[in-house]
Amino acid sequence: MLVRNQAYLLLWVLLYFFSTIHMQHECGKVRESQLYNGEEITEADEYTWIGRVGHRESSNAYPEFKCLSVLVNRRFAILPAHCVIEPGSIEPTFILFGVWRVNEGTDLGVCRPDGNKQCSPAPQMVNIEELVVHPRHRRSPAPGFLQYDIALAKLVQGVELTDFVQPICLPPANGIEDNYVAQRLEMAGFKILSSPEWRLQEDDYWRHKVSVHSASLQFCSSKNMIRVQLSENNMCAVRKKEDNFFPGSPLMGFEVVDGKPRNSYVIGITIGIISLPDADRDTFAVLRILPFRNWILKNIQAGLAAE
Repeated sequence: MLVRNQAYLLLWVLLYFFSTIHMQHECGKVRESQLYNGEEITEADEYTWIGRVGHRESSNAYPEFKCLSVLVNRRFAILPAHCVIEPGSIEPTFILFGVWRVNEGTDLGVCRPDGNKQCSPAPQMVNIEELVVHPRHRRSPAPGFLQYDIALAKLVQGVELTDFVQPICLPPANGIEDNYVAQRLEMAGFKILSSPEWRLQEDDYWRHKVSVHSASLQFCSSKNMIRVQLSENNMCAVRKKEDNFFPGSPLMGFEVVDGKPRNSYVIGITIGIISLPDADRDTFAVLRILPFRNWILKNIQAGLAAE
């Protein structure tokens, strides 16, 4: 019995090791031409790990979309925990991957009407099998409710990997634990379109990428902001008010090999605006992913081993 248990343990360690390598080297595809094109609307095959999280009861044909998720494995995506256990809301039931434009229908491909003849196929709708919320997450307004605001969604089946749906890399485990203070970072996602003072344009419905400035936690605390407790698990960043993206939008870094960006990895996910509504610019909280890298990988391995 002891020998058999040791064999199982060795097999689990090997699977964990090789799947981690596989995850980190077949993810986050980067094209330099897209990085430097100066566009705010992404191309159809750019930042293809972003998914729209759908909430829908079985009796309701019209889902709600309140958050975004980030695909980190064919079967798993990360998202803010508050999107899973929000008071008065049903749990997420599915995720749409490969969405380039927000449409009323969820089974339609789209083409950009700008002469470039770019099109994307219909999104992939994948049901959620299981949701795992970090055990230390606490609902608002508990102190520190933004410090462990992360959940992991296990999908019923793996997504089909295409040019339009790909996972992003997790932060490198052997990298320097950078807090990214005072840096310009790339953020991608979909804009929240419910603000009544905005006159919506066609471009607002497409997947966007913007640059945001990271700031120190001390800077955030010095402003006239909603009182929240942030920790080393968090980052703080500043953006234009019109760049109000859904929670779960990823901030990204790039791994450089031989002088060229090889792939991108998720630095953090947005979890909430913490500045007051009348501020000139939005200051928002981000959950850093590096402190949760091992938690994510262990839950992925546990989820796959249980099958």
